[in-house]
Amino acid sequence: MAFTTRITRHPGYVQVQVAGPTSIRDFVELVSTVGQETVFWSDRKVLVDLRQVEGELTPTEQIFLGELVAQDLSHIQRMASVVPPRQLTRNSEKAAQQLGSQLRVFDNEAEAIAWIKSDSVSAPVKPSSPPA
Repeated sequence: MAFTTRITRHPGYVQVQVAGPTSIRDFVELVSTVGQETVFWSDRKVLVDLRQVEGELTPTEQIFLGELVAQDLSHIQRMASVVPPRQLTRNSEKAAQQLGSQLRVFDNEAEAIAWIKSDSVSAPVKPSSPPA
């Protein structure tokens, strides 16, 4: 895996810090690694910090990644990703939530941690529709 990852366990959640050049292959491997680690350690809440990842995935790749997270990390109760503000698209979030995953994407680490640690149930983000 070309990504460099650092896993830190905090009370109530695990944090995965990711750095390196972006590629969909590396993200697929990252999902696999997170899955193995979280199953082994019985983690249920995960914060993935992607602010040190260089480059961006295409919208189609973001959707694929959200679907992959929902399918392969179904044992995770709540997952938050933190991205740079300019990369906040919510494409992966919407795709994951449509498959029942509690994935949210943030551009603020403190907000992501607060959401990860909260016990409230949040409704999936629904696509906006034009006013009738």
